[in-house]
Amino acid sequence: MIHPASRLEVVVHSRADGRSAVKSAAYTARTSYRDARLGRRFRAGKRGGLLSHELINWSGTAQDLWNAAESAETRGNARIIRELRPSLPAELPLAEQVRLVRGFGLWLRDEYGVAVQADIHAPRFLDRNTEKLHASGKLELRKESYQSALFDPDLTNRNFHAHILMTTRAVCPQTGAFSAKTRILDDKKTGPEEILRIRQEWEKRTNAALKRIGSSARVDLRSYETMAKAGDAPEGLVAQDHLGPRRAERSRHLEEQGKDTSSAGKRRGAIKQRNQDVWKSWLELRALEREKGRQPAEALAREREAARKKKADAEKHRLRMAQTVEQAEAALSDATQLDSLKTGPDLASALAWALSEEDDSPCAAPEFSSPVDLETYEPPPERPQPEPVLSPQVQLVRRRGPRSR
Repeated sequence: MIHPASRLEVVVHSRADGRSAVKSAAYTARTSYRDARLGRRFRAGKRGGLLSHELINWSGTAQDLWNAAESAETRGNARIIRELRPSLPAELPLAEQVRLVRGFGLWLRDEYGVAVQADIHAPRFLDRNTEKLHASGKLELRKESYQSALFDPDLTNRNFHAHILMTTRAVCPQTGAFSAKTRILDDKKTGPEEILRIRQEWEKRTNAALKRIGSSARVDLRSYETMAKAGDAPEGLVAQDHLGPRRAERSRHLEEQGKDTSSAGKRRGAIKQRNQDVWKSWLELRALEREKGRQPAEALAREREAARKKKADAEKHRLRMAQTVEQAEAALSDATQLDSLKTGPDLASALAWALSEEDDSPCAAPEFSSPVDLETYEPPPERPQPEPVLSPQVQLVRRRGPRSR
């Protein structure tokens, strides 16, 4: 099944939509900023739920950053902000979430030269009254109790997420001056490719963070169609529409009363149930196919083990029939089941093994101590290779002889 945090939405803020970069930044930072272009102050400082806020590739305040971004544009339909809204796995502690978002913001800076504002928002509380206090910044809890409650599935929906605001122009880190537009992200050909690369980078970093804390969960940002073509998901899965905060709140309110009986709620419920049935059938079919494939492998393993034991018995017999030390040493030298007992004082041990009735040779252990599921098996890390003793060197040699004319 797909991890619930497998989501990264990309939104472009444009003046053509009546958006203000300063207003968007104030909302995600849960603070109050003044928009110099519009001559208005946007206040969101009384809202709660901000867990982390930082600026990357900008030495001033966020208010200065987005006012400068607004003043750098002259067109009425200019794009000021490119926003990334990734979900954060609830398995990650808050410190790991901050580390993940910060590292991703630094990568965006290095790749595109942009300035970044990164804010992490808390999940919503399931209780409506508690969430009202939380959203208004009036939920009076100590820091430790508050963070503990956020990760409790009985208290919140555990929908940790980030708002990563990127400038649409490169920013000089020394002077703070805005330069060329990041056209590679706007172009019809290169834009989708770059967005895909951004999504892949987030997926890679998120899964690395999950692995770092010892979690086996992994996120996958590919579409159902792409996953099905790769053989990682069943065909026929239907993607759900993103609800947004208002529709999600309405749906939760109806479910608290019993069930979301709205037409949209019924449609979402039907799609969810159908996807679950498709996943279940597909996983059961794959399990049966793996079981069928395992039987020939086990038969082959038994056949190889029987051949090995037959060969070991033949080597035992040859050692038993040896009349002299020379004959015993020759038989021991030709043996393949006694690699660790071929020399020196171990000859006596080899002869003792040959006279015994049990097969306790060094090669008697089975190839695997337990059945291995190749879909979930992760090989151990490779040992570091030693540095070469000799390093090749190139030396120029002047040829002697008459020059060609």
